[in-house]
Amino acid sequence: MKNLQDFASEEEAYKYVSHVLSEKGYKIKRIMSGKGKQSPDADIELEKNNEKIAIEVKYFKDTPKFYLGLDEALALLLHGYDKVYLLHVLDTALSDKCENHVSKALAIINLTPIGYMFMIGRGDPKILREALRNPLKMDPHLHESHSQSIH
Repeated sequence: MKNLQDFASEEEAYKYVSHVLSEKGYKIKRIMSGKGKQSPDADIELEKNNEKIAIEVKYFKDTPKFYLGLDEALALLLHGYDKVYLLHVLDTALSDKCENHVSKALAIINLTPIGYMFMIGRGDPKILREALRNPLKMDPHLHESHSQSIH
């Protein structure tokens, strides 16, 4: 018998995580599923303590790749969020792969201002690294045009 996946899609994971975070006092501003006007767009946009926070979500149904979502999470810094997180959600069937996955992801994420959250199945998302304040917010010219090159 084939194991059932925890979520039917990544979008379903967005909704579940949003619900859990709203119960923890976060104000959910938007849940997007790749249909936003900016690229990349935040999968979950929320606020807490007057901070705009973006979360890039990656749901792994099979072989997890620790680096997925890092590019999008880093690019979200250009959109003026105060903090950005990458959330990796592993299907319960992959729980035996989580320790190796997390250690590799954190090794890279620790070099950035990005925060890192991790979740197995429909558990609680755990913050394994708090996001640092967005260092790009100090330069207002970076937010004027996303197509403008940075010199």
